[in-house]
Amino acid sequence: MKAQIIKAKNIIAGRELECMENAAVKIENGKIAEIYENASLLPKDMEAEVVDLGDRTLIPGMIDCHNHLALDARLENHLVKMNDCECEQTIRAIKTMKDDLVSGVTTARCLGDRFYIDVTCRQAQREGRIAGPKLVVSGIGMRASHGHGYVGMPFDGPEQFRRQARENIAHGVDFLKVFMTKVINATPFIYHFMSPEELRAVVQEARSVGIPTACHCSGGQGLDDCVEAGIDCLEHVYYITEKQVETVERADRWVVYTPSYALNDTLLFKFSPKDREGSLAEKEIICNCLRGAVKGGLKFGIGTDGLHQGLAQECRYVSELGASNKAVLAGVTVNAAEICGVSGKTGSITKGLAADLAALDGNPLEDLEALKHVAAVYQDGKSIELG
Repeated sequence: MKAQIIKAKNIIAGRELECMENAAVKIENGKIAEIYENASLLPKDMEAEVVDLGDRTLIPGMIDCHNHLALDARLENHLVKMNDCECEQTIRAIKTMKDDLVSGVTTARCLGDRFYIDVTCRQAQREGRIAGPKLVVSGIGMRASHGHGYVGMPFDGPEQFRRQARENIAHGVDFLKVFMTKVINATPFIYHFMSPEELRAVVQEARSVGIPTACHCSGGQGLDDCVEAGIDCLEHVYYITEKQVETVERADRWVVYTPSYALNDTLLFKFSPKDREGSLAEKEIICNCLRGAVKGGLKFGIGTDGLHQGLAQECRYVSELGASNKAVLAGVTVNAAEICGVSGKTGSITKGLAADLAALDGNPLEDLEALKHVAAVYQDGKSIELG
């Protein structure tokens, strides 16, 4: 493959996400071969195709830290559709993957899909048979039989959870996912559906093969149990308290924010009247809790939870909750790569990493709205058709 030079007004480069003006990136064999601080001083004898992005900003391809391939929250009755047959869910997954890719998401972390659809799609994407983000997958999400989890499957007792964890591992998953609480909790007490023994069984199995764990956990006693059991990443944390922020920070755990399920009124109106009213009533409480988590400095990633093509809006919400533009951008690039375990492969414009890139109309370090205006996407150096 012929070498390629991409020039842009701004390139947000390195793991520190520093903005370089009028710079250029050289791509060879799908990887970033060189970064030039001054595009006007490129070697004259260089044999390479030159792409000039003009006034645009080149950033690392974005990473959705919390996704479900077959769950499409843009659709009416999207939760009920998780009972569709395997074929229907697979068709939906193929579409959502392409939708995400053209929005600038070049990697996605999948928090559970039925029928091992995520595992199958991961392999198909690697082989070039379907277009979409590179996938980091968890296989079958595990929940208690009386617990929350439209995507997950039910299990009871440490040995059932252990058996399913091993089945997931046998399918080659990248991490294990469990469900502890509901999403939005419209009751004074936050239900927690897994026992500490069940949590520990999953953590033990993950650690036995060197992969991390993640838990759908809004807050309450369930969050404390997750930290105590050794869960590596807490998803959603809508009801995290000030004391719990300190505990999570001290334990050096990751959190992934998915604010739309609490802040996006359009999405809430798709729920049943009972769920909708409860969610709207909880909105202020959740915002205050999430602001506390951001203020407390927890290390975080950002995800859409099935709102495909909506990662830029999730970033805007996290910014409104108090995070800086650079911290938000890190939450979908360099820090996201850390959460996904792929920081040695992608997540930043760094020499030697994959040329997974997005060109924006605007600079997200100045205005996060730029993330909504994707003009070009590159995955392993190949330009993705956006039409």
